[in-house]
Amino acid sequence: MPSAGDDRVADGLQTDHWRQAALTAFDRALAAGHPAGVTSNAMDLLTAAPTAILAVGKAAASMAAAVRDAGCNAPGIVVTNDESFAEIDGLRCFASAHPVPDSRGLAAAVEVEDLLRGLTKDDHLLLLISGGGSALLPAPSSGITLAQKQLLNEALLASGLDIHAMNVVRRLFSRLKGGRMARLAAPARITQFLLSDVPGDRFESIASGPAVPDPVPLAEAISMIRDNRLDELDFVATHLDRIAAGEVDMPLRPTDPEAGLVTTHLLASNELCRGAARDSLLPGLPGLTGFDVAELDGDATDCATNLAASVAAASTPQGVAAVTGGETTVQLGKAPTGKGGRAQEMVVAFARAMHAMDAPPAHWLALVGGTDGRDGPTDAAGAIITSDDAFDAEAASAALAAHDAYHYLGARNQLVKVPPTGTNLGDIAIFLAAGS
Repeated sequence: MPSAGDDRVADGLQTDHWRQAALTAFDRALAAGHPAGVTSNAMDLLTAAPTAILAVGKAAASMAAAVRDAGCNAPGIVVTNDESFAEIDGLRCFASAHPVPDSRGLAAAVEVEDLLRGLTKDDHLLLLISGGGSALLPAPSSGITLAQKQLLNEALLASGLDIHAMNVVRRLFSRLKGGRMARLAAPARITQFLLSDVPGDRFESIASGPAVPDPVPLAEAISMIRDNRLDELDFVATHLDRIAAGEVDMPLRPTDPEAGLVTTHLLASNELCRGAARDSLLPGLPGLTGFDVAELDGDATDCATNLAASVAAASTPQGVAAVTGGETTVQLGKAPTGKGGRAQEMVVAFARAMHAMDAPPAHWLALVGGTDGRDGPTDAAGAIITSDDAFDAEAASAALAAHDAYHYLGARNQLVKVPPTGTNLGDIAIFLAAGS
């Protein structure tokens, strides 16, 4: 007759199987959004041969290399982060900083502006845009210095605003964002290939939409700045005064003629990666039923707590599985913080919520990871925790309060580490639960 010890061994084998299935599904999600593959497949969408190439973002080098491999030898510029940097024949390649812009990105922006100004009505620009482009190509509005742009970016990252709201603000303080790149390139035609790292795949939010008209009314953008007290930065208040006086080049609007010169194709997104994870996960876990949970959005800890409640409510004796994605935020505040990222905070918060329940599922698993392979300023993509892992509620709460999830998870071998992918398509989350 089986003993209680035998049950614990069986439970451990079950969660070990779950862990491997979840990690495999995460790997499949990363592979589905690989920038080289999706760019190569998209080359047939071009209606004319490009005469110039401009690639900006974490996936810029990989996308540009795929264009070269497809036989396009047009000149151009690549701007990417240090980790993804590569020299590509016939293209001028620049490395710059992310998430806080630096002087290298500013220098690259000047080169990009020169390229765009030199285009004519006979030119066709292939624009390759991926996650991280906002920070990698800073071009502050007239009257704004790079140091001030850095202060604004830091304030936005600490504000708790979602990526759409942050990019609404960024578009008002740039010479290239908010469709201004298309205005500068006119009358040349532009075909842009986008890799989306934002929830909802809103084109104006991908790298702050350098060739996309800004749909947000000016009054709404200014209200957002004031409501979040960003105008307490003196230079922000001064810039708003200059906007009111008509002294600032404003974003492209949908009715502007330059908008009609741009053709846009979305090549990859978080939803594509989620689908690949789902297709991998369920066949490897026979008996489990798929179910839907909310997308990742809002504060990381709050989102994880709500998801834990949803997973627990959906749990059945046979087991359930869910895959979702998106991007949460972490509001750092002004106090010193530890090391971590939004995915790591989510996993710790999810585990804390599960362990605090009166009757949680008997078995559960949570994996959250970034598709770029880097969660915050760390070498981890995210983390994975199961119900069988040792849990220290006091230490977990302290780690969340100090935004120090990396050290908490690292000490327990719960970090997920993968090679950098060279792209950013948001975060992927996998949840499994069984029993009650």
